[in-house]
Amino acid sequence: METAGTILAQAEGHLGLAIKNSVDHFYQGHDRETARLIRNATEDEAARHVEALRRGRALEVLLVGGSAVLGVVLGAVAQGVTNNFTMRGVPVMAPVGFTGLAGLALPVGLSGRTMVVTGGLAFSAGAALYQRLAGESPKVTP
Repeated sequence: METAGTILAQAEGHLGLAIKNSVDHFYQGHDRETARLIRNATEDEAARHVEALRRGRALEVLLVGGSAVLGVVLGAVAQGVTNNFTMRGVPVMAPVGFTGLAGLALPVGLSGRTMVVTGGLAFSAGAALYQRLAGESPKVTP
């Protein structure tokens, strides 16, 4: 005999599976299937689906953070390779990072565009940080 508690536990299990399936479908690019799952859900279930989609996955957050760290490191290394050359006080490699803003136009998901833009801007920050920490660039005399 099933008790009310076991029935509720089964329902919660089915709801959890439905949310996991809708999130998986969303990230696999099955937008129509995700929309169908949300449309056929109750209002509370649909709100949970949307919340899970909006929150994203932990891996994506870690990848954005990794992109930022990598951008800073690569920007600093690139500025160091140029012997800390500046033009009117601006590190010569800093503008290169702004090409990451092109990531806004990429036909990928939000997290992919965020990684590209974050990495590019962090590259500029890394170049500027290197220039500040390394001090004056050497003077070139003809």
